[in-house]
Amino acid sequence: MRVLIVLGTSTGGVGTHVAALARSLAQAGDTVGVIGPAQTQEQFGFDDRPHVRFAPLGISTSVGPGDAAVVARLRRLVTTFRADVVHAHGFRASLVTLAALSLMRKRPGFVSSWHNTLMGQGVRGRIEKMVATAIARGADLVLGASEDLVDLAKDLGAGSARFAAAASPPQGPAEDVNTSLLRSSLTQELGIPRTDTLLLAVGRIAPQKDYDVLIDALADIAHDHPEAQCLIAGSADEHEQARLTRRIEEHTQAGRRPAVHFLGQRSDVAALNQVSDVFLLSSRWEARALVLQEAMLAGRAILATATGGTPELVGDAGIFVPQGDAQAFAAGLRRLLEDPQLRADLGRKAALRALELPNEEDAAQTVRAAYTEVSR
Repeated sequence: MRVLIVLGTSTGGVGTHVAALARSLAQAGDTVGVIGPAQTQEQFGFDDRPHVRFAPLGISTSVGPGDAAVVARLRRLVTTFRADVVHAHGFRASLVTLAALSLMRKRPGFVSSWHNTLMGQGVRGRIEKMVATAIARGADLVLGASEDLVDLAKDLGAGSARFAAAASPPQGPAEDVNTSLLRSSLTQELGIPRTDTLLLAVGRIAPQKDYDVLIDALADIAHDHPEAQCLIAGSADEHEQARLTRRIEEHTQAGRRPAVHFLGQRSDVAALNQVSDVFLLSSRWEARALVLQEAMLAGRAILATATGGTPELVGDAGIFVPQGDAQAFAAGLRRLLEDPQLRADLGRKAALRALELPNEEDAAQTVRAAYTEVSR
């Protein structure tokens, strides 16, 4: 089968998922092409794998005057590649793909994967809903990364929609980790005691991750738990990180300094999970975050907001609090900081639950069955 995968700008889960999917499909004998921004290719190296080809396409994060040229180029790429199926990931890539395919007399099958929900308010929210509705009704099949996304697609008129989990990372850490040495090196670099409790959060510095809640919760517990050190690993929007830094300074001036360390984009998340004590996720919404799956594989205790597919993914291996509630998040932190046995118990449950997660081959089989269904 000839499969063309389209994605927009990604620095995390979507790019990781597409790279794994492309690799698995190629190993199964399919001819695979990946289309997306050049910077996404630079990070994930899609065509580093045998039998996977990449073509650059500047899919911006918002609709603009350059979209007509993007749509025209995508249509040419689909025709040249002779795709049986085009699989777009995310609303932006799906909208561009829908526009390109709608102009073709004989088009390939169209699968749209939804990795995020609609979060806009006011006019922006209405536009997002219009776009999602057009995609839901225009795609042959919508694959939702969580069950609530499947329900959303059906509510918006999708003729066919089903759940398709993103693959969990490979079992175990991605590299051998000398935990003691790495922890010593990391704490020395940050200028904190090695015996402090390390709290890890992973994800781009963006409003959806709601680091305000995390920072406010850390400020709330700062007096009673000065040993709590929070590491945030993820690419940063300069404006958003500056805003969060000002928020930290405001708490510090009020006498409750949250211990937050921005690590930037990291390639050693598996190792960071190995040396941390607790994994934190304060997002406004997540499907089935790969960063959570990595933390589960490492056997970390988890504190997360009860949104999207997170409770279903983590189950009884974590503590859940309402989204946007800093006081509840602080209460969850206190429980974990004051009860090492609870941390250990939750970590064991997380590691056991991680064994049940679908791997890359499982995820690829699910998606390939969808391709067979819609290919023309």
